[in-house]
Amino acid sequence: MSKSLAVAISVGVLAAVWNALSGDYLGSVIATSIPVGFIAWACSGLAGKSDAMQKTVIGMTFGAIIASVAVIIGGVDLPVIGASDEVGVGLAALILVLVSGRVSQVSNVAINLLGFASAFTLAPSAASIAAMDLTNPVVIVLVSSILGVVAGNLAERLAAAIK
Repeated sequence: MSKSLAVAISVGVLAAVWNALSGDYLGSVIATSIPVGFIAWACSGLAGKSDAMQKTVIGMTFGAIIASVAVIIGGVDLPVIGASDEVGVGLAALILVLVSGRVSQVSNVAINLLGFASAFTLAPSAASIAAMDLTNPVVIVLVSSILGVVAGNLAERLAAAIK
């Protein structure tokens, strides 16, 4: 069997299993996002094999935290410039890139930005960000990132086993 067919089968099988589990089983226990998990799955390939879990989960969670900062800044009436989502997103993106240039654990700007975007797909609001429960976008990105990296790792192992 070709490597690409083995990878296709493993990814298809694990994507279907994950989708079924997330809706029927995991969804009632913990908040996850299948799209965010798939983004993390892809990010784990960007991060490199040796530290994919660490770089992906930390980077995507950092991006989600910075997205939360964007929502908070967007709701604050700032002197001279006022308040707007655009200002919040702009300042938060600036912070994200500046920090990634100085902190090695979040040095992959692409992964950080995917976590940033992922948090926005969850439609964060000031209320959801303040919630210290499983509806918080940062928590959802964190959990979904872990599951995504695990699924990617399992897909790789399954592909190698069926090849």
